[in-house]
Amino acid sequence: MCVKTKPCFWLFVLLLLFVYDRTCFSIGDDTLLVGQSLSASQKLISQNGTFELGFFKPGTSVNIYLGIWYKNFEDKATVWVANRESSSNDPASSKLELSADGNLVLLTNFTKTIWSTALASSMSNTSTAEAVLLDDGNFVVRDGSNPPTIYWQSFDYPTDTWLPGGKLGINKHTGQVQRLISWKNSDDPAPGMFSIGMDPNGSSQLFIEWNRSHRYWSSGDWNGEIFALVPEMRLNNILKFSHVSNENESYFTYSLYNTSTLSRTVIDVSGQIKQLTSLEGVWNWTMFWSQPRDQAEVYGLCGVFGVFQGNSSSSCECLKGFKPLVQNDWSSGCVRKSPLQCQNKRSAGKEDGFLKISNLTLPANSKTYQKVSAERCRLDCLEICSCVAYAYNKNSGCSLWEGDLINLQQHPGVADGRAGAEIYIRLAASEPELQIGNGSTRTGMALYI
Repeated sequence: MCVKTKPCFWLFVLLLLFVYDRTCFSIGDDTLLVGQSLSASQKLISQNGTFELGFFKPGTSVNIYLGIWYKNFEDKATVWVANRESSSNDPASSKLELSADGNLVLLTNFTKTIWSTALASSMSNTSTAEAVLLDDGNFVVRDGSNPPTIYWQSFDYPTDTWLPGGKLGINKHTGQVQRLISWKNSDDPAPGMFSIGMDPNGSSQLFIEWNRSHRYWSSGDWNGEIFALVPEMRLNNILKFSHVSNENESYFTYSLYNTSTLSRTVIDVSGQIKQLTSLEGVWNWTMFWSQPRDQAEVYGLCGVFGVFQGNSSSSCECLKGFKPLVQNDWSSGCVRKSPLQCQNKRSAGKEDGFLKISNLTLPANSKTYQKVSAERCRLDCLEICSCVAYAYNKNSGCSLWEGDLINLQQHPGVADGRAGAEIYIRLAASEPELQIGNGSTRTGMALYI
């Protein structure tokens, strides 16, 4: 029993502070304990002050995401996103908490789970569990043992960025793959069309793919010092790459010769892999190398029915008669303004026409027929509703394309050193570029501006 008033008061205050410390944490902490939660107005900051974890809105988006970014850079380059496929639009009701079973759980509307670590194995003692933002940008869930056992880490689930100490590789037992996948666009961190990862067939090289299927760049095999097709690495005195292959896993990782240097490797929305570095305290990024060097080598950069224009202020445009599916998101491609005659019963009697485009790289996956005339080639395309384009060459014959056209590239002519070809794009009769009703062709500039 307290005899004096003031000692009782201060004892009560100390007791409250102890209880508060176990249920909350101060801004600037790098650790989340069991039962604690991180609100949209709070941040975790790594001990060395390099990385910050919290909620953010990318670009002009109204949606919020949980992510990690460089704290001291003006652009706060984001290196990891937890809920890239399941955003929230209500900061007031969103929070991250470390639950009693040792899982990180991201909630919106206070109770709805939109992301979780979903640990396959539980800790032996979850009361000692903690989630910590480490100095290398890795966010881990670990126990209180010495040394601690890590049960989950963000480095195992990269988004578009590879940090020093992280892995790009394959777990040979579980099949789990660590690959980088680009953002959909600068406002949306959802998985985009471009990715980079190790060859699943076991070679020591990296591939960049479009839509996780079409390979358009290879690093070449690793020779112990550099990738065969990335000669820039010979000038490297900043990064040390390593390849590890054993019965359990195969992966690439890298470290820094100078710990005062910062580095990140990003698969960009441009479809290029970019290695960037910065000296600590300078707070701006320098491009170390990027691949493919020529953006024209990026497959499908402008999406379906989009045309890459390497010499224009906007590198992507839609074919005439098409419009962007999503503004400022060329990976989503273009869609027709008007349906074709065979797709629209109300336009009966108005035959589709064709618009000729010159100096174009022809898309792949055509059906080719020999020994037919140019007129027969046109009529064959008209008779197939799914045929969207044709090309005729007296030497190679008739080529028909069905479905979406991808990887279209317009060349200004011989000036860029690449020869183009002529292709006839099928358009609805209502399009002003065509002579209405008779299905005739007409030449001219064929891009939507």
